[in-house]
Amino acid sequence: MRDSHSTQQQQRAQRKRSAGAVIGLAGILILTGCTTDTSPTPPPVSSISTTTSSIPTVTAPPSTAAPATAAAYQPATANGPAQNVPVPTLPAKAKEFSKDGLLAFAEYWYSTLGYAFETGDPGPMMEISGSGCPNCDAMKDVVVSWNSEGRWIVGGQMHVLSQTATFKPVEDGTYQVITMVRQQNVKYYGSDKSLVEDRGPKPSIADILVANYSSDRWIAVTVEHLKGSKGTTE
Repeated sequence: MRDSHSTQQQQRAQRKRSAGAVIGLAGILILTGCTTDTSPTPPPVSSISTTTSSIPTVTAPPSTAAPATAAAYQPATANGPAQNVPVPTLPAKAKEFSKDGLLAFAEYWYSTLGYAFETGDPGPMMEISGSGCPNCDAMKDVVVSWNSEGRWIVGGQMHVLSQTATFKPVEDGTYQVITMVRQQNVKYYGSDKSLVEDRGPKPSIADILVANYSSDRWIAVTVEHLKGSKGTTE
């Protein structure tokens, strides 16, 4: 009996030592887990603030670059064609159905003719000329054919010296303007820079411009020299 009781006491003591060892081992594992990784844990995405009001706004300094300017106009010379020729602008007055509107339109038409000589572009002139204007078509053919393949024209600008109009329609409903105009001396240059033809100074001459008003705008029906006009050398 005494031996049995002693054996039981020894078994209980062994179980206590084993339990203590397990608790001690668990304590070591917990401490190890807390101390081996010291880096901070990032917060979950849902907890990250999206407020940006605290971030200072950076304002770009004002630009000091100079605004772009249109290239300077250079008339044609013996060395080459005109550069950066301003496209004629139809004035508001030239859109009116009135005597002043008709006179403004006539002056504008001649500016487009001069532009066609300088640039070889008859577009603005033909836009305000009727399809049956023979002299308009003739001028278009001249400037387009010569201002090609490296050739160019010096001069050709038109100067309107005076205009008169009664603003009374003729039988076909058109209106007429009598103009005194002079064209700047025209010179034709070849692609090799040779002077092919110099037309010489031109006298001022009387023209008649016939126009029709339709769809809220004027259209040149024909433009031609007045019969018997000899011109003047002003």
